[in-house]
Amino acid sequence: MSFAFNYSLLNPNEIPPLKYVKGVLSIEGEELLFEYKLYDPQGNVLSTLNKFSINVEYLKSIELMKGLFKAKLIIRTTQMVFLEPLPGSKQGSITLEIKREDRNHAQDFASKLKIALSERKLRDLD
Repeated sequence: MSFAFNYSLLNPNEIPPLKYVKGVLSIEGEELLFEYKLYDPQGNVLSTLNKFSINVEYLKSIELMKGLFKAKLIIRTTQMVFLEPLPGSKQGSITLEIKREDRNHAQDFASKLKIALSERKLRDLD
């Protein structure tokens, strides 16, 4: 299961953003796999394909917020270091923007991941 995401890397003094991140998020076994490239505002590729994965056990929460034209998936980890390799991550959190056509895939993804996180927490309580 996977879906496309994007987000902008904003500098406080710069509008429009200097860079955009576009990629695909998928689940590979017990890991979330982020595959992405960096782009400039004109759409030119600035980087090669980057891959980064994080084990599901390090996730604190995942939340999908729906808007009229796009949705946002907010992923939070138990420690800041786990998302450090991703550009634009802040304090152990990353917000991915999802276009309308990928919203249903992202919703299914988030629901299944929430269930897996809940089951893991229940097992830890036993």
